[in-house]
Amino acid sequence: MSLSSSFTDFSLAELFQLIDQGRKSGCLTVCTLPNIHAPSSKSYYFYMWFKQGRIVAAAHQLNGQGLIHKIVQRGLAKQQVIDNLLLTQLPTTTPIGIHLKTHGLLSAEQLNLLFGSQLQQIRELFEIQTGVFKLDSKAALPLQEMTGISIKATEVALMALRTLKNWKVLADVLPDACSTIQSIISNKPQIHLNAFEWRLWEFANGSVDLAMIASQLNQPTIVVQQAAFRLMLAGLVEEVPVIKSTLELNDSTVNFPVENYPSMKAKKSKELEKLKVSTAFLQNLVGFLRSKA
Repeated sequence: MSLSSSFTDFSLAELFQLIDQGRKSGCLTVCTLPNIHAPSSKSYYFYMWFKQGRIVAAAHQLNGQGLIHKIVQRGLAKQQVIDNLLLTQLPTTTPIGIHLKTHGLLSAEQLNLLFGSQLQQIRELFEIQTGVFKLDSKAALPLQEMTGISIKATEVALMALRTLKNWKVLADVLPDACSTIQSIISNKPQIHLNAFEWRLWEFANGSVDLAMIASQLNQPTIVVQQAAFRLMLAGLVEEVPVIKSTLELNDSTVNFPVENYPSMKAKKSKELEKLKVSTAFLQNLVGFLRSKA
């Protein structure tokens, strides 16, 4: 089975949601299209492998040398030592990362960082505005590109969207500012959310529109729409028309019980300086991986 389309019809975020919810396995090939306004612009390919909806590896080529190159480039192990080990004990069913860790060449923390660098490359793909992709569910998993670590596709999509600069490709799928969000789960979210997403989650009762929520949270409406889309992508909420809105926009009163929204009691803190995109993503990722260890 294979699925092919372009990013103009299907965003990478939506594709990751499909892969996660459908517990898909196989290889996703992404091809960027050259910029017609830049003569030197070229297409390039990128490959991601999934197992039951979880990302297990990523590489720029299909030669099986991407992960080993990262290991050698970072000085974690020498090429000759790796070659000698693989020559005598080539793993046939075990990811090479686990194989190297078993033989004392890599630590668990080093594997986390190597896997993080693979996911950082995936994050960069979310900035692509023009490109095509193909999902091949029959593709074999590349043991020599696998660290042995995996993560849900939706988790990666959420981390990438939190630092996304250009939302143009997703403009048509953002929830309307005049609509609201309603929880579709019975318990608290189990998926990793950041502080702002948790604050927005408190409003997921279908009674206050996103524009009013933005006013109460002192944030631009578009920022709330983007966060709401992330909650939708995670399968936590759905967009619905406002059922009831008794909120009055003025400087003194609000007509919903503040005690139901603990975050509203907290004193507003100054915004932190924005970190560079790659740094924010990797810190988010490493923190997540450590929390799952």
